[in-house]
Amino acid sequence: MNVRTPPASSPPAPGAAGDAAKVEAHESAAHEKRNWVRLTYDCNNHCSFCLDTLAHDGTLRSNLDIKVQIVEGRKKGATRLILSGGEPTMHPNFLDFVLLGRRAGYRRIQTVTNGRMFAYPEFLQRAAENGLHEITFSIHGPNAKIHDALVGVAGAFEEETAGLHAALASGRFIVNIDIVINKQNVAHLSEMLELFLSWGVREFDLLHIIPFGNAWGPARESLFYDLEQNAEHLRRAFAYSLRPDVHVWLNRFPPEYTEGFEALIQDPYKLNDEIRGRREEFDRYLAVGQKLQCREPERCRYCYLEQLCDGLDRALEERRLAEVDVLRLAEPLSIAGTLPAARFLRVVARSLTDVPRFVARAPGAESLWLELADWAGAEAALRTGVVAGKPVARVYAETAADARRLLALAGTFEVAVWANRDTASTIAELARESSRLVVAQRNYDKVTEQLTRDVDLATLCAALPPSVGTENIPACLGGRPPERSLRVLDAAMLGPDARLDVGKYGERYVAERFRTKSRRCGECVHEAGCDGVHINFVRAHGYAALRPIAP
Repeated sequence: MNVRTPPASSPPAPGAAGDAAKVEAHESAAHEKRNWVRLTYDCNNHCSFCLDTLAHDGTLRSNLDIKVQIVEGRKKGATRLILSGGEPTMHPNFLDFVLLGRRAGYRRIQTVTNGRMFAYPEFLQRAAENGLHEITFSIHGPNAKIHDALVGVAGAFEEETAGLHAALASGRFIVNIDIVINKQNVAHLSEMLELFLSWGVREFDLLHIIPFGNAWGPARESLFYDLEQNAEHLRRAFAYSLRPDVHVWLNRFPPEYTEGFEALIQDPYKLNDEIRGRREEFDRYLAVGQKLQCREPERCRYCYLEQLCDGLDRALEERRLAEVDVLRLAEPLSIAGTLPAARFLRVVARSLTDVPRFVARAPGAESLWLELADWAGAEAALRTGVVAGKPVARVYAETAADARRLLALAGTFEVAVWANRDTASTIAELARESSRLVVAQRNYDKVTEQLTRDVDLATLCAALPPSVGTENIPACLGGRPPERSLRVLDAAMLGPDARLDVGKYGERYVAERFRTKSRRCGECVHEAGCDGVHINFVRAHGYAALRPIAP
């Protein structure tokens, strides 16, 4: 976390982007390279919702293994060290690992803890002297009755809050609180935040209960709650994020239940961490077809990763096809394996000189969609309508100048222009002159890019002739019937052997396939055939931009 922004003169209005400075600070923190280092397989709490229970065997990791992981993580570029467990402070060498992190050169050293050890003055002082910057206390109730029942230890609330107050009083740490939202505390969220604010805490991570570990055990009926029935409790808690000096983070929370507070949606970049954490399970699934043990309908409907896992299944199906509508190729190309035939080969490359190499990798393609960073020198080839022996069906223009240059060429190929603040006026002008124009919406890796580059799609498209097509724009924004559904294989999800690689799949899922719709979209005549919009579009512009079309 570790986010600090100066107080604003007044709170921002509810909605997607919220306070721009706060959004930028949150994004910077989310994209910071972290090194999570587990110290223990033990804990002196027994949380009913613990995700890590199956890994707890009462042991400590060896000093050598921990030291190597700390040092190697810094060498690989991590700037934040997070010491975790189990309960990390139970390791007798916890303070030594903090010191090693400081000497290794980490910008920030953080621990996630039940905080009880920090009630001891000497431990607290040495932690500060050794270089601990941030303490995340896990507190799950506004009082001992609720908290102690959830963590399974009488007296835990009193001991942990003593550690919290001591850390705050020292003035030497960034102090924040994790809360696992569940049936026992969801109605008390506002009460909890108000209490913790009165103590001086200003940062909160609200973690949605998910079906792993203890949470999917005998206590599940007392933990999983109905989001719809508790929507008002959640909204009241989310509203604290509107205070200029308060930072609220959501972790694994279903995006569609954040409407009005979309800036709180967890940065999709963090899904890559989820995949890395379960890499072995995913790899077994891809290598030998061994399904994840957790994949069952009743359980999946409570899981933040359901859409990602469903998408992985679809990607496997796409890879098995002998023919697809669109085959997307980008660097680096796989060096082995056969790729399917395709109606369109979408080449994402630097320049036209790279295209023949891509075509040679996918000889079964019928025609080309060209998405080039540099169109210099391409006019002569495009005038013929053929590149590397394949007819060109569509080209993509990033700038207004490229759009004009490409549409000025005679031919039958479409010119898809990325809609942004630089091209909007040119799109409106060119739409009156050419029937080959397509308006496309780009998905951005960061919400700050989305905010900086995007235009009002509904207003732009409403002013265009009906002949102008759209790409990646739902009917409610484009004012046109839904785009035809295409079978797409994105080869950037494949490894060197052209087999699906879960790490690469995750990167492309986050970049292009993590899509969402408003709960209101169920009322739309096009709901069944619409994939919605990219998650960062909603984080930037809110679900309010999506307006269901009545039957």
